[in-house]
Amino acid sequence: MKIIKKHIRKVENYLSDMNQDSKFILGVRLNSRVSNIIFSQFDSLNDNKLFIPKPYIGKISQRNTIGEFVPDKSKPKEIAYRAHEWTLKDWGGNWHSGISEDPYKRYPRIFKKPKNLKFRYISEKNIKLFIIDKKFINNKKEYDDIKFAINLFLEIFAEVETFVINQESQKIEPIKETVSWKILPKGERIWEVTVKGKSHKLVSKSESKKINERFEYIKRFKPDTIYQGLGGYTGYLVFEFKKEKIYVFDSVMYGNATYIFNKVWKEVSKLTKKEILEGHLEEKRIIHSNNWKNKLKDTLEKENIILQ
Repeated sequence: MKIIKKHIRKVENYLSDMNQDSKFILGVRLNSRVSNIIFSQFDSLNDNKLFIPKPYIGKISQRNTIGEFVPDKSKPKEIAYRAHEWTLKDWGGNWHSGISEDPYKRYPRIFKKPKNLKFRYISEKNIKLFIIDKKFINNKKEYDDIKFAINLFLEIFAEVETFVINQESQKIEPIKETVSWKILPKGERIWEVTVKGKSHKLVSKSESKKINERFEYIKRFKPDTIYQGLGGYTGYLVFEFKKEKIYVFDSVMYGNATYIFNKVWKEVSKLTKKEILEGHLEEKRIIHSNNWKNKLKDTLEKENIILQ
């Protein structure tokens, strides 16, 4: 998933495309903008070099490099002193200045050690990445560290992506390319979507598991590229099979359908579902039902796309 924000508060929404305990890395793709930032903040690129963010970049970089003092609210307040610079004129017109220590009450401070996250450059699957030199795990125990690492990237680069690591090969999964429009944008509602009487935006753990299983199943057909739109993982993804010119559109939201196209997908993806269905533009539409896997498998095998 690609994140373009100033900062995040919760990480759960940005890891919804991964299974629990999946390993992943955080990074940015090298382009002219990212490269300019790297050269201004980290000097030159080198495959064997680790890069440490400079503390003056921002608050998160400072916490990463030199740590911070935080209030300990479990203890009573204590008297501390704050330096105050003053200047005044006496009756004779002469100016005097100095520094005084003004007392005030505050909670005792605790020093939090720096995270010491480091960056490195890698080349994977014909693309160049600048990543944090650490593998993360999609687990609640690591959410604080993941949140910190994401916000460190956002502070420096204003963007970050998650890259899942295949458990068997230990290689990065097919890279998700981002297009500059929403895939299947929301149009007029052509059917009511509810799940157990709730808004379809509220996804339970069991529904989330089904969503992950569905994406993992599509990946087993070995798509060449996975595209996401501006909606990120709140909308549809496109799984591209270049040789066969087949494009599988699937939603991260439970209760929608899978669309299969064999035309120019970029043009079709800008239409609403209503426009697609009324124009009979889809090759196949497969409802997310208990028989979804078999129907998808049969459809793709007719196009010589075999389950791996």
